[in-house]
Amino acid sequence: MDKMKDRLREALGSFFIAVTLINVAMLILGFMFQPEMRFGYEVFLYPLIYGLIGMIPGLFLETKKELTVRQLVVRKSVELLLLIVLLLAFMFGWKPVTRETVITAAGVAVSIIIIYILVHVIEWLLDSRTAKSMTEDLLKFQQRIE
Repeated sequence: MDKMKDRLREALGSFFIAVTLINVAMLILGFMFQPEMRFGYEVFLYPLIYGLIGMIPGLFLETKKELTVRQLVVRKSVELLLLIVLLLAFMFGWKPVTRETVITAAGVAVSIIIIYILVHVIEWLLDSRTAKSMTEDLLKFQQRIE
């Protein structure tokens, strides 16, 4: 049960980091590709939907066994590819293929890659900070015992 709580906590952390970065990407891509476009309040749903879609590959590709570095790289690459396919299909699957759509989809694919990398870097930095704090606390505890 604790493993499930940890996995859910980790997934939610990733979700909120991703949604924040998705908002930034949507702003940048919007200014680049469609600066004249204006939206209603429904646009606030899209980052949440994209964030939820973004969680799908990680949840399905999760493994309980410890992976080697090579296995982890392969798994993360497959996860990223699946993420790109899912999001592009959701965003552009119903649109006709035009030059503009292909250029926009390429921009979105690049932003997905950047967001994916940034989410993992931010998680690593947060985990490293937590590990450092725990190590310092453990050392203090050991010194008190001695």
